[in-house]
Amino acid sequence: MTQQFVTQNFKTKNSILLFGKSWAAPLVLYFDNPQEKYKEIQDIINSSAQPKLVELTANGPIKKVSILSSQISGVAIQEEQHLS
Repeated sequence: MTQQFVTQNFKTKNSILLFGKSWAAPLVLYFDNPQEKYKEIQDIINSSAQPKLVELTANGPIKKVSILSSQISGVAIQEEQHLS
């Protein structure tokens, strides 16, 4: 018999996946406003300026990240469901 899930107990949150050159897995970062950070990181990737040091302060298990902008290969938003 299949057990039905009650969807009212699930909440969703968004996280940022930060991909780096030669990394085996992306970093998962949590921010108060992930859409804004996503746009900010995309702008950093698309800028053709000299590489600069990017510091991100997150809310999750990883609190602070420092990386050269030339080492960031991609960024994505991930929606996660969790029990409340």
